[in-house]
Amino acid sequence: MRATPILVRSELKNNTMILLLRKGKIQSAVKLFDKMIKWGVQPDAITCGTIITGLCRVGELDNALDLLRNMSKWNCKADVVSYSVIIDTLCKRESVDEAINLFSEMIDDSNIAPNVIVYNSLINGLCKNDRLSEAVRLFDSMSSRGVSADAYTYNSLIHGLCNSDRLSEAVRLFDCMSSRGVSADAYTYNSLIHGLCNSDMLSEAIKVFDSMSSRGVSADAYTYTTLINGFCKRGLWKETIRYFDEMVGIGISPDVVTFSVLIDSLSREGRMEEAYRIFNVMIKLREEPVVFNYSSMLLGLCLTGKLQEAHRLFDSMTDKGLEQDVYSFNLLINGYCKSSRVGEAIRLFKEMRMKGLKPDLVTYNALIVGLCKDGKVGTAQSMLTQMQSDGVSPSIVTYNVLVNGLCKAGNIEKARRLFSEIPDKGLVANVVTYTTMINGMFKKGMFVEAEKLITEMKNKGCMPNATTYDTIINGYLRGNNVTRALEFLKEMRGRKLSLTDATKSLCSSSDCQSKN
Repeated sequence: MRATPILVRSELKNNTMILLLRKGKIQSAVKLFDKMIKWGVQPDAITCGTIITGLCRVGELDNALDLLRNMSKWNCKADVVSYSVIIDTLCKRESVDEAINLFSEMIDDSNIAPNVIVYNSLINGLCKNDRLSEAVRLFDSMSSRGVSADAYTYNSLIHGLCNSDRLSEAVRLFDCMSSRGVSADAYTYNSLIHGLCNSDMLSEAIKVFDSMSSRGVSADAYTYTTLINGFCKRGLWKETIRYFDEMVGIGISPDVVTFSVLIDSLSREGRMEEAYRIFNVMIKLREEPVVFNYSSMLLGLCLTGKLQEAHRLFDSMTDKGLEQDVYSFNLLINGYCKSSRVGEAIRLFKEMRMKGLKPDLVTYNALIVGLCKDGKVGTAQSMLTQMQSDGVSPSIVTYNVLVNGLCKAGNIEKARRLFSEIPDKGLVANVVTYTTMINGMFKKGMFVEAEKLITEMKNKGCMPNATTYDTIINGYLRGNNVTRALEFLKEMRGRKLSLTDATKSLCSSSDCQSKN
């Protein structure tokens, strides 16, 4: 029996469409499909499914859904593949509710049985949107529909549970895998190890890691990096270096993340000899250090007071084709300011601006702290003006430092003016601000003004802390007002706060303790 011309033409068009889709020419395939409909050629389920897949691939989800809805007009039924492609695309777009509605529509049709691919898309989508309870319920319903979970299903759910700190459920699910004949892979182990390390359950993470080889699963760079990061966070340096050496020894190349974790953690602890060893291993293995690695080293060198070495390393960045950023400048500026080398910090500040980098709040605060510490309060105030003209809003820390600097310099009236500006800047004076001002007033013998500020502080809900009480009691004792000092001492003890040894000594010499 010979095929009719229409059938032959339909088959040719179908084959042409499939060929166009395989070549990625989706729009051409859609145009051909539209022509087929116009010519009265009825598409079949395979043709529609192929076009739906293509439309989803280029993000034309609305058109894919329209096509799914119109299939009944051509007497062809949508199959599980068409539904699964659209559900997967919806989940990837984070339109999980729409995906669930489409899934409900699908299972209402007795002719379509959902498969594991559909469940995987939905479970993964729910997990990524932190809807773990729904994902678990959907997982539990799979068996009632005769669908067996595969490694992808378990991996999605274990990963989601670990990220939501639901470790006990993740471990139970992991244990279920082997009993149900599903083999855990490196992704499964990595998710569980990562979750356990993040929850500070290192011994459990090591047990899971040790079980990998006996189950024929090889650890990769991610596995080792996760464990190393866990050890670093706990300060277990012996174990950190041991696992790093083991990793390199068995031929697993550490990546930039591994090196970054190690260099940053060691640098923050001031263990610069070990940090340099890892930094040099990184270069030896031809894993070029990035700006973050240099910044970590700069942080460690500044913390340990090795500023000359830090500056040399900073300068070497440009030789390696790396651009210093605001963060790396800030580290060095802060290091110089803390070491009372404000001149060098200012030179770096100017260099930073010449390079077109915009100083931020951290930059300005570091410089203001350094200038005040160096007694250059006037220059620090000029820095505040420059900061604001550059569009950088000062923080309460900025004001606290300047108010303290002015008080120490004996410029109490300037300090008061600056203090009064704080609300205008949208900021709220905190316990440090009030304590600093109160201390400055006591030192100038301004007892009435100090008293008013103490009252204002309490009225505004900013309760004095131990340092504030210490300052107040100390101030009244030095002003020979033992009675008022006693009242604040009683209030302080009522709040179960303690005096410093210096104020206790002053109390003893003023016979304050015995009177109380």
